[in-house]
Amino acid sequence: MPRRLSACHSRARLSNPITSPDRASHRSAPLAMSMSKLAAVAAGGGWADLPRDLLESVLARLPVPDRLRFPAVCTAWHSASTTTFASPASASPLSPWLMLPFNPTARGRGAATAQFLSLAEGRAYAIPQPAPAASESLVVGSSPDGWLVTADAHSELHLVNPVTGAQLPLPAAATLPFVDAIRDTDGRVASYDLPCHFAAAGGGEEEVLVVPPETLAPDMLRFEVYEKAVVVSPPRLRKTTTSPSPAAGETTWEGYAVLLICHPLSRLVVARAGDAAWALLDAPARRCWVDAVVHAGPGAADGGRRRQVVYAMDAAGCVVAWDMGTATAPAPARSRKVAPPCRCSSRACAMSAACRKYLVELAPGRLLQVHRLRETAHARYGFWEPRPERVEYTTTGVELFEWREAVAGGGGGGRWVEVDGKGGASSVLGGRALFLGKNTSLCLCVPVEHGGGGEVRGNCVYFTDDGPWSDERCREVVPDVGVLDLAGGSYRPPRGAVRDLLWKWPPPVWVFPSLST
Repeated sequence: MPRRLSACHSRARLSNPITSPDRASHRSAPLAMSMSKLAAVAAGGGWADLPRDLLESVLARLPVPDRLRFPAVCTAWHSASTTTFASPASASPLSPWLMLPFNPTARGRGAATAQFLSLAEGRAYAIPQPAPAASESLVVGSSPDGWLVTADAHSELHLVNPVTGAQLPLPAAATLPFVDAIRDTDGRVASYDLPCHFAAAGGGEEEVLVVPPETLAPDMLRFEVYEKAVVVSPPRLRKTTTSPSPAAGETTWEGYAVLLICHPLSRLVVARAGDAAWALLDAPARRCWVDAVVHAGPGAADGGRRRQVVYAMDAAGCVVAWDMGTATAPAPARSRKVAPPCRCSSRACAMSAACRKYLVELAPGRLLQVHRLRETAHARYGFWEPRPERVEYTTTGVELFEWREAVAGGGGGGRWVEVDGKGGASSVLGGRALFLGKNTSLCLCVPVEHGGGGEVRGNCVYFTDDGPWSDERCREVVPDVGVLDLAGGSYRPPRGAVRDLLWKWPPPVWVFPSLST
């Protein structure tokens, strides 16, 4: 049964991450100092008298549910939690959760509650979510900073922290540059028109019709247009004081930026804190974008904002770097070509459904392409021929390609090289785990110092279904979710999720929980 978490928690149930025999890395001088502090507390004081640095050290090692309970113990622990959550170190990715489909038959779970499976603990938690109802929201992006990009039943986009319940709206869908909103007599959006006209490559006034014009109901825009959202920089909470009562200040969110990949229009749009509308990042559009990642290396900061350079990849495997610091409407952002196309050995590589491509940054500037190979269900079961929009796909393997510069340090060309991901000294993953889907494509270190990572194992690919989506497919086709062991070639669903994956809506997604705001 999932464990329910709310804003009010009982006394903390803390594990002892310091004395665990599996954590040999902590058996050092700092450990001896910590143990002496614990001995001093046991001799003459209570748990509320633990030194501040020891409290923060313990808190940083706790799983998210225990972090939520931690502040409820006493005032000193509450103060320590406030400092730790606000520190940059607390923003590092923790053990991922799998956001499970909504089960309408589960007891005690309403439409406003979402269920999450913790891979490290092998335990599910039911967490209340802000309105609109979680059961009606589609996740189109998941950030390693703990934020989700959700689309509600009207296709309006929101940034949501599913653990803390923090939520802020993104610019209205009607402000997308390629969307015309058709309103009824009451001023509400009745439908969206997609004219799909784009400026010609030569910069002239002539326009090219890429796809036929289409009219979509408000709830269908999220299925047909929102391919994937990437949180370029996460929101930061700022408290402003107002007179005559400085204590009763107002809070505002600042510093965030979200990139949205839109299909079938093949456009990139961006929205930043304070923007009233979405702005085009690429103009004109001549590529079918499939994935994007944020460059977090040196030089990525711009005017106090971190992570402003984005690598975007098209369906052919060509990578372009976008300087989002220059993406101000109406002028397009500056871009540069990073790598040419890359094709895998699969004959279905050119088919977006049978070969999904992802872009991962292993280290600053070190790019890895992941080609996820899939088979259609009716190819394996000849007696079943579903309608095209309801075809099920099953992941069968991956191929990995690393970008190698021809000249060390830059600019002299290069090529994509197929690399080994099966394990051992030659593995490009080096014991790390890949997470693919609607989430930002990530390669995470397995947290051995935290007990071996629990369910998370190195040289494995953790994937969730990510399209092509339609309303019928989302609600009627079993999602493609599982763990692929590259060393042994085995496949299995995540432990503890088999029963929940019988439900299909909303599609599961990887979540990286965080309490940092």
